Amino acid sequence: MKKPLILLVFLALLLTGCGQKADTSDNSEKVKEEKKIAKEKPGGLEDVCNYFPKELIEDAIGKPIVKVEEPEFLGSQNCFYYTFYSDDYDHTPYGDKPGGTPVVVVYDDTDFAKDRVSNEKSGSKYSSDASIPMDNYVVRNAAGKIWQTVLILGDDKYIRIHFVHDAVIEEDLVKIAKKFAEKIVAAK
Repeated sequence: MKKPLILLVFLALLLTGCGQKADTSDNSEKVKEEKKIAKEKPGGLEDVCNYFPKELIEDAIGKPIVKVEEPEFLGSQNCFYYTFYSDDYDHTPYGDKPGGTPVVVVYDDTDFAKDRVSNEKSGSKYSSDASIPMDNYVVRNAAGKIWQTVLILGDDKYIRIHFVHDAVIEEDLVKIAKKFAEKIVAAK
C-alpha cells in the first residue's frame, strides 16, 4: 500500500512541477538574452566590427587599418581598429605581448547619463558637431582636446568612438563619427 501511495505522490509532484526552479527571471535576464541574440545576428548595429567595416575608418582618416579585432568586454560590443599592430608591442618582464594603437568603437546601452556626469566631474565638456548628421556629442578633456565622439541612437543606446596611444589625431574622431552617422542614417 505504501509503494503505490509514494508513487502517486511522486507522479503528482512531477506533473505539477514541484521541485522545478521557479521562473524568477526579471527584466535584466531578458535584456541579457536580447543582447546575446542581437550580437549573434551578423550585420546588425550591435555587431560593430561587421556593421562598420575598416574601409569606413580608412576613408575618414586617410590611413590604413592594419588589424580589426573584437575583444570581449562584459556588457558591451566593441571593435578595435588598429592603425599599428605588433606581436611584441608591449614589453613586460614576463615577455612581449601583442598590441598596438587602436581606434576603439563601442556599441553601448548602459546609462549614458552616468557616464556623462562622471566625465564632466573630471573636467570633460560636451558639445555637438553640426557636420555629423545625427544626434552626437564631441567630448573634450579639460585641456580642450577631443578624446571621444558619441553617436546617440536613442533609447539609451549609443556608439562611442575614442582612440588609444595616439592611433589617430583628435579631429579624426569627428571624421569617423561623421562616416558612421552617414551609414546609420542611410540605413534608416
